[in-house]
Amino acid sequence: MSRRNDLRAPVDLAVANNRIWCAIVCDSHGIAHDSNERVWGALSKAPPYYPDAITIHPDVTLRDVEDFMENREFASMKDSYANLDLSSRGFNVLFEAEWIYHAPAIGMEPAESSWQWHAVASEEDLLPWSVANGTETVIRTDLLRRNDVKIYMREEADGLSGFIASLGGNAIGISNVFSTGRTNESIWTDIVSIVSKQFPGIPMVGYERDDDLAAALASGWTSIGPLRVWVR
Repeated sequence: MSRRNDLRAPVDLAVANNRIWCAIVCDSHGIAHDSNERVWGALSKAPPYYPDAITIHPDVTLRDVEDFMENREFASMKDSYANLDLSSRGFNVLFEAEWIYHAPAIGMEPAESSWQWHAVASEEDLLPWSVANGTETVIRTDLLRRNDVKIYMREEADGLSGFIASLGGNAIGISNVFSTGRTNESIWTDIVSIVSKQFPGIPMVGYERDDDLAAALASGWTSIGPLRVWVR
């Protein structure tokens, strides 16, 4: 089996999970969406920071995207396998990132720092979380009522940290990882400890770039493939 095929399963887990998470966020805003085996897309403009379309198959082509979107305008697309060139269609690369993966942490002793975290359970808790994360118009209280989504926060004297864990596609997606206080090198280790307890035996996926990617990799996460986000 080729190295590409060896790596494809974790990448596909990450892509499938991310597509489900984007659909959940769209649902919370009342935005309809659709998909086929190669492309997912919102039927109207997606919420801020979320793509209007996502490629969900490694062999997707630009024609597949255009056929799926038909005459709908779309201003952003997550090129999940970083294998398309949309520059001829008036798009530019907003950023490039890496999908990341962590195997299920079975029998892991909870890190001492993980006890400082708690799940957001009320609108009162969600407000400071979303303000600190810059997503106060995006992450809505509807998500607090879902069993497949958990929003976590940690409050310290010098700031607030947080992340979201979402179950979907046989993986737990980690997103919206942030800290407004001092740089905390243990945050990605804490995430593994917390999520493994909440969702035992399920691998964790996500994507990051730059310093956040370096922090995740230094904490035992693995880079499994590139992605690009294009904007018009």
